[in-house]
Order: sequence, then structure tokens, then C-alpha cells
Amino acid sequence: MMHSTLHFSLGMVVGTALTYRPLLDAWHRQTTLAPHLRRWLIAAYGLGVFAIAPNLLRRAGVAHDLCEAWFMNIFLLSSALNRLVQGGTIYGPFVMGTLITAQYALLLRALQRARAFTGLNA
Repeated sequence: MMHSTLHFSLGMVVGTALTYRPLLDAWHRQTTLAPHLRRWLIAAYGLGVFAIAPNLLRRAGVAHDLCEAWFMNIFLLSSALNRLVQGGTIYGPFVMGTLITAQYALLLRALQRARAFTGLNA
């Protein structure tokens, strides 16, 4: 079984990949970023939770064989990844930590940008 953080970080990567384009377009057009940032964070963390659903089911007491069945691949290829990659206790926290740091840095930069546009540079 792969570590849950690797599944969660995969969900975050997929959520970011699905929502980064409109966010970048809004950034370059210098329009309001809040709806795009909200969509990005909800997609990233929502797909992260979606990706660990088999791990949560296993923790809740569902049989291991059922959590590793082929139909669990609907959760971002969960059982296929478990067969391909063993462990993941090093990669998962690293990828997730990097993504969370990048999100935090972008949110701080967006706040700085908003303050500059409104003239609140105090």
C-alpha cells in the first residue's frame, strides 16, 4: 500500500493542473483573482481527499482486497499506483509540502498584488 500522503499529493497535482490556466489568465489580465484562487484550492484539496478515499475506507474497516480492487482505480488510479509504486513515505510528504508551500507563496503574492492595485502599501 502506498502512503496516503502520496495519493493526496497526486490529487493536489491533478487539481492544480485542472485549474491553473484560468488563474494564470486572470493574473496576466490583472482581473480579480479570488474566484480563481478559491476554485484552485477547492479543486486541489478536494481531489486530494478524493484520491485517499480507498485509504480512508481501509482505515474504516473495509476489507483490504476490496480497497485494492480494480474499480478503486476511479480514485485517481489508487490501486494501480499501489501495485506500481511501493512505499511513498518519502515522496508523498515532499510533494505535498512543496505544493502547500507554493500555494502559500502564491496567495501571499496575490495579496501583495491586491494591495498594490488598491494603493494600500503601508
